Amino acid sequence: MANPQAGRLARLVKVRPGEGAVAVLFFLYFFFVTAPFNIIKSIRDASYLDELGAGQLPYAYATALLIGAVVSLHARLQARVSRRLLLLASLAFFAATSVVFAVLFAAGGPWFGEAFRRWLPLPFYFWVNVFAVVLVTQFWFCVNDVFNPREAKRLIGFFGSGGILGGIAGGVLTGLLAGGMTASGLLLLAAAFLAAGMAVVAFLFRARRRGGEGECRPPAGPAEKIGFGNCWAAVRSDGYLVLLAAVVFMTGLVSTFVDWESKILIEREVEGGTLTAFFGALNAGLLVLAFLFQLVLTSRVIDRFGLRRGLMIPPALLLLGLGGMALAPVLAMAVILKSADKALSYSIGQSVRELLYIPVPRRLKYKAKAFIDMFINRFSRTAGAVLLLAVLLFFGRDGERAWPWILGLTAASIGLWAVLNLGLGRAYVRTVKEQLGRKWERGEEVVDGRVDVDLAKLVVDALESRGRSSTLYALHLFDLIRSGGMTPEVAGLLSMGPADAAAPTRNPMWESDEVPWMPDLSDALPADVLETNVREILALPEYRALMGDYARRVVDHPDLASATDKMELAKALGMMGPEAPAALALEDLLAESSPEVVRYAAASAGELRKREFVVPLVAKLGDPRTRDDARSALEKYGARIAGTLGDFLSDPATPDDIRRQTASVLAHIASPEAAAELLERLRGEAGEVEADLIDALDRIRVRNPGLRFPASVIEPMILRQAARARASGPAAETMVLFKLLGLLYDHGDVFRAFETFRKGTKDGIAYAAELLDEMLPRGLREEILPVLERLS
Repeated sequence: MANPQAGRLARLVKVRPGEGAVAVLFFLYFFFVTAPFNIIKSIRDASYLDELGAGQLPYAYATALLIGAVVSLHARLQARVSRRLLLLASLAFFAATSVVFAVLFAAGGPWFGEAFRRWLPLPFYFWVNVFAVVLVTQFWFCVNDVFNPREAKRLIGFFGSGGILGGIAGGVLTGLLAGGMTASGLLLLAAAFLAAGMAVVAFLFRARRRGGEGECRPPAGPAEKIGFGNCWAAVRSDGYLVLLAAVVFMTGLVSTFVDWESKILIEREVEGGTLTAFFGALNAGLLVLAFLFQLVLTSRVIDRFGLRRGLMIPPALLLLGLGGMALAPVLAMAVILKSADKALSYSIGQSVRELLYIPVPRRLKYKAKAFIDMFINRFSRTAGAVLLLAVLLFFGRDGERAWPWILGLTAASIGLWAVLNLGLGRAYVRTVKEQLGRKWERGEEVVDGRVDVDLAKLVVDALESRGRSSTLYALHLFDLIRSGGMTPEVAGLLSMGPADAAAPTRNPMWESDEVPWMPDLSDALPADVLETNVREILALPEYRALMGDYARRVVDHPDLASATDKMELAKALGMMGPEAPAALALEDLLAESSPEVVRYAAASAGELRKREFVVPLVAKLGDPRTRDDARSALEKYGARIAGTLGDFLSDPATPDDIRRQTASVLAHIASPEAAAELLERLRGEAGEVEADLIDALDRIRVRNPGLRFPASVIEPMILRQAARARASGPAAETMVLFKLLGLLYDHGDVFRAFETFRKGTKDGIAYAAELLDEMLPRGLREEILPVLERLS
């Protein structure tokens, strides 16, 4: 029987079936890293302030320069050993060194003298920083290995809260035990926590092996050279990583300033002998709020506002707290500012920053993350220390005089941090796009863009007419010459075969049994001269009278004229211009039963573009044999017949197959008027052709990317389509849903997401959903993403 409490917990933290065991192990893993860290951090801060004082803090911050050596060593190790071995060995190393420092704090003074005892907090400070950098970074490495962006967004609040709960436990234990236990005893307690963490890591890898997923994947092959320089080069090679490094640097810089400002006030207000207990209680208290925020709100805040807005929350709140400290520099404000800094850092700040690494390509991720999290994060503290020292030295170490200047420096740094966060948010979306497939392209658009379809059709018609009628052949040759299509390659193709391939036919329109005039392909007039001469002949009143008489005879006595005669007439009428009286004979030719006659008549109707031809052309859309020719002719009319075509769409008497083809014509016209007609029909009851109307709008969007569609019309359609997908299964409605999204948002991005989504892989669907998460407003996100994620 299902446990209702477990079900409520799963809903609260958004853990899905099959994820519970791994999520809990990650929760415990982070707990057993941060609990000992908060114990030793309280010892670090208290021992340093007791022995050396806040005035010497910049020297402690400067120890971050040595982190570069740690980065290089760690990078080499992670390239050479399995992730499991690296994690277990690191936990064992810090457990052992905790015991070593416990001994030194207990007996270092008697063994090595008073100076050693006084300066021991400085190397201990460095060791604590290395502890935090290595173990926390390794935890997030494993998160990046195991989870894709969508999973991480859901679960990061849960297992991230394990780290905060560990911090609370460490802080509470320190506060409770500091009065009756020495620093050495607390360090031994920290070592016990680390030993428990080793057991959790062992269980985690065992659970992954049982799930058939193997170990976390190593970041580099054994032959790849890894070191500090390679890690730095990896960051430099990618603009997104450079921005991420800059944001991490500014985060650490601001945190250093806030740390100094709060500790100055704490040192002034709190008695020295109670500092360890004070810091333990402070760390525990601020982490309680961070824990609740992380467990319940972090994932929901990220879901609601997205990563880009989530990046702006920490600088905005810290700027407010800094303003309060400037107005009231008292202990309470110091606690509030310090709490805001650490609570945000441990919850949403850390969570958002770790999510930013997930779309980074694997070949760069681990080198870059080691460099940024281990070196840049700590180097920012050194830079902050240098700036603090510079300001303090300028004012002769007079903290009161330097105070307003340091507050101003902190405010300016927060402002720069916020600007960089804005840039990083935009770069994140670009990086997610790079993880998706290439842009989806329609087949017909590819053909239209790369092949001259009209020229190819003309060449084929010329070849076909060569064996049917020398008249048709001559007319096609004229079309080729005047259109510039008579290239040497085309001329060579047309010259193949016997010279008499086109047998002469008696044709009354030429009043002779002779073969009609045909240009010599090797000695043709220039295209412009030839066209001028032919146009002059076609415009002669005598010729028009002759053609009018012949057209009447063919129309009045259709049984006496062959299909070839009618095809020749239709082709010739298309060259005479719309003002020629004989052109109206095309209406009768369009009504012919012969699809070949209709094909030639439709082509000429498209050339003349008289309104009288629109209705018979639309009627021919229903015949598969003449559909393509009728559609091509109607497309040449352009936007001026959009309203007429819209009437056919809305007329319930129009057969559905004609309505579908009419929508396709409007799609090829691709004008604002065509789009307006399609939208108007979608507002009503589109019935069986709704998907065709949406497809037509999508093609207009591709052909006319500058065209804007009203969100007030499209968004209700998107929500309606999402509801259908929930009811009938998302696979059936997904294509239409993406087409609607492409009308409002960047079409290339939407269909790049669609192409990745269509592949059906778990990570592919996750990255597609992540791009849409950052692109769509909340109302659409909440309706669409659950539908898509059901497929994963």
